[in-house]
Amino acid sequence: MSSDKVTANSEGANHKYQSPKRSGYFISKSAVVAMVFVYLLSVLVTGMVVFQWLNPNPTVAATMLDSNTPEESSISSSSSPTSSRLPTHVMPTYYRLQLMPFLTAGNFTAHGDVWIQLNCSSSANNITLNIKDIDILESDVSVTHIDTGMEITIHNHIYDKESEMYSVVLHENLDAGATYQLHIRFVSHLNDLLQGFYRSSYVDQATGSVRWLASTQFSPTDARRAFPCFDEPAFKARFQISIARPSSLTSMSNMPQNKTEPVTDMPGWWWDHYLPTLPMSTYLVAFIVSDLQGRLAPGGSTRRKADDLKSNVNFRVWARRDALQQTQYAAQIGPHILQYLENYFGIKFPLPKQDMVALPDFGFNAMENWGLITYRETAMLYDENVSTLANKEQVASVIGHELAHQWFGNLVTPMWWNDLWLKEGFATYIGYQGVNHIEPSWREDQRFIQKTVQQVLRTDALESSHPISVPVNHPNQIRQIFDSISYSKGASIIRMMSHFLGEDTFRAGLKSYLQGHAYGNARQEDLWEALTTQAHQDDTLPSHLTVQMIMDTWTLQTGYPVIKVMRDYERKVAVITQERFLLYKSSNGTKSSPTWWIPLTYTTQDVPDFNKTRPNTWLEITDSTEIHEVPDEDNWMFFNIQETGFYRVNYDAHNWQLLTDGYSSLPDMARAQLLDDALNLAQAGQLNYSTALNLVHNLRKDMQYLPWSSAHPALIYLRNMLALSPIYGSFKAYMLQLINPLYNKLQFEERLADTHLERLHRRLILHWACGLGHEQCVWNARTKFRVWMSQDSRKVETNPISPNLRAVVYCTAIKHGGSDEWNFAWKKYSAANVGSERENLLDALGCSSQPWLLNRYLNWMLSNESIIRKQDGFRVFASVNNNVVGHSLAFNFLRNNWEDILDYFGLAFSSVSKMVSALPKYMNTQLQLHEMEAFKRENDGNLGTAAKSFEQTIEKVQANVDWMDNSYGQVEEWLKMHTSSSL
Repeated sequence: MSSDKVTANSEGANHKYQSPKRSGYFISKSAVVAMVFVYLLSVLVTGMVVFQWLNPNPTVAATMLDSNTPEESSISSSSSPTSSRLPTHVMPTYYRLQLMPFLTAGNFTAHGDVWIQLNCSSSANNITLNIKDIDILESDVSVTHIDTGMEITIHNHIYDKESEMYSVVLHENLDAGATYQLHIRFVSHLNDLLQGFYRSSYVDQATGSVRWLASTQFSPTDARRAFPCFDEPAFKARFQISIARPSSLTSMSNMPQNKTEPVTDMPGWWWDHYLPTLPMSTYLVAFIVSDLQGRLAPGGSTRRKADDLKSNVNFRVWARRDALQQTQYAAQIGPHILQYLENYFGIKFPLPKQDMVALPDFGFNAMENWGLITYRETAMLYDENVSTLANKEQVASVIGHELAHQWFGNLVTPMWWNDLWLKEGFATYIGYQGVNHIEPSWREDQRFIQKTVQQVLRTDALESSHPISVPVNHPNQIRQIFDSISYSKGASIIRMMSHFLGEDTFRAGLKSYLQGHAYGNARQEDLWEALTTQAHQDDTLPSHLTVQMIMDTWTLQTGYPVIKVMRDYERKVAVITQERFLLYKSSNGTKSSPTWWIPLTYTTQDVPDFNKTRPNTWLEITDSTEIHEVPDEDNWMFFNIQETGFYRVNYDAHNWQLLTDGYSSLPDMARAQLLDDALNLAQAGQLNYSTALNLVHNLRKDMQYLPWSSAHPALIYLRNMLALSPIYGSFKAYMLQLINPLYNKLQFEERLADTHLERLHRRLILHWACGLGHEQCVWNARTKFRVWMSQDSRKVETNPISPNLRAVVYCTAIKHGGSDEWNFAWKKYSAANVGSERENLLDALGCSSQPWLLNRYLNWMLSNESIIRKQDGFRVFASVNNNVVGHSLAFNFLRNNWEDILDYFGLAFSSVSKMVSALPKYMNTQLQLHEMEAFKRENDGNLGTAAKSFEQTIEKVQANVDWMDNSYGQVEEWLKMHTSSSL
């Protein structure tokens, strides 16, 4: 699709073949009679007609399609399909889709017709598009020349299951420059895999009856499960959709309804016809048939203003009737974030409505379908009496992310999935901006460092990581890059870019990029060009540099650098070198280290400035440089201000000591950064643990949340490595001494005067205290849980435990309890109506110290008879795996049930991959490494989308083994010194 702009009100005005009286059907006049006949057949469901619909018998040709090698970052220009990419001799411009889903047990199908207008650019004798798990009614497939009205004779129908393609082979070649209409009648299947057009259900609390619904999840390559289509992002087109549904249900789609009319010969059924969409990719098409309830967001239908921008958007939120009251927070913040983003981009939201829908079953957190965003319930619903502050943050973050997609991803779409990061990274970064705008007390602009940057620095430290922009072709490859590299690393380098260019230049360049490619597709090079032009115009980037020169080193290379600052105190010079930071260097690793263009920012103790984030200088794609403006030997230097650069910093021993001594005088963001860098450098063997732990020692007096939250993951790593070792008792004693001052200050109970961050800090400290067996913490948690059980026995429905304390109370009580506590929590999970409460309970059920309970819990994860939703399978597995008692049980369960797990969860989502990725937690022996390698070896060829996870998991276990060999002794010596004396 080109980047021609159309408005929401054009309704096909650019398509000369379309008659308004036909509501978007683009068939020739001579075909009207046949079309009416086809239409009537599609809605008959009685007698033999139903039988024929449910038992199609298409002729499947055994002939395989020709293939050639596609370009990695653009669509193939061939008229023959490749092994996984579509040919481009025909391009869709308009779809007319009508679907009739049947939500009846035993008949979960959708019967449909699709008419696709195609522009032919070069002569060929086939039309090839994508299908998967669809039955084509070959007798009802036709190809018509739009201009002449002549039907082209079909010679054959060819199916390629591996490439998920279907070809209509013609008796004659298509004419270059001509326009054609392809009509296909088909039956698709409402699966339970949470992909494509899938079915879901829930129990109505008022009546106890099961309610069925059907919804879509097409990203990245599952629109082809719902209807035959050109299912690649560069094949943009407009879609006019009609959905049939019984009168007891309603439907939704990307655009507002145009009209509703009864289905002929089917009393009680209705067709909902929707306005044509703007040009968009197939993965953004969406529709829902359900009895979900909706309500207008406050101010959602009024004319809103954002500076000089105006838009009139009908903004609604939807959920189960029992959960509709939980949409209040989403309804409150959604329009405000949308308005903020309109102002941020300087481009108004182009659609007349925006629906946000909470679904009972959903594979991802959310999906940005244009005009119809779908969410997992826990990512959109919030109940202030039940949900935690962390849940509230998640809701805001996900809503911000999905609304940012309406510009980055929907308005301008990556040309191909190798640039997935281009939309996901921007949505992550700019979504945080939106949340920070509406909830400034959360300090999301600063916590982005801990929640996003530092998190992905740990992931990207593996040799088996991958570049942000990575060649992918097969759907299994595409699914594997929906990971933290695309999302979090993408967001982190975008943040870095905004700082080295300056915010004004960055935003102006984004606006130019979005306007220049609106309603079309783009590559990362197009963004680099727009930003370079703006930066040179604003003089914020030297004329000899381009954004592409700099950013290609960050998007096309794997990993990131550690810069080493070695000060020559006599010469007053700092020598800066770079090399790739690796958690573990394998013997067969790469001999040469890549280099990056690195924006260097720094400040000094004599004139500290932690606000200047434009580069002081650049470390070019060379190994080293020198900085001559350095302080004397009694003053520290601090690099990477506000951690805007995506790299770690290691200093010489004296500068580390100066920073450790001056710890309390540094801003909390700087303290958080130092702790994260030092502990991870030590974990990788690049810094002695005594230096890192001396820095950690300062936490006993640090009452701020940011430093503790940054140190937390690395301290958890230490706990896991030492959990079964002889020195765990020393580590436990030290950590209890470290947290005692915080426990005494924050106490167990929440206070009305607590700030947002104080509540989060208390939750973190209680996690450590109760987890380490702090007597007062454990007593408080068990007492509160027993009070809840006692009240329940007396039919008191109110939960007496504060929402923010529930996770630690539930887990502690179940860990120190038996089957009574476990069964009580399971009963409460079964009855819970709030998604975040269900997740808290699922996590806690894995805390048991009883192996038989944990084994039963794992088996229930795979049972169709249990009430654990498929979307929550990984949460169950992780809760057992994270328990030192349950880890070996989880590993054995995964190995012994691999085939069943793959079949049950399918390959579309990351559930199975995340199970594999969770395994290294306590694995640090050669025996465990060999077992993990054998597990992979035994299933080679049947790893599905978990192939990359296996590779990274084995590397992590090897790194753990290496850590035990090289670092265990350092930690042991340090603990001996610091547990024998008082803090």
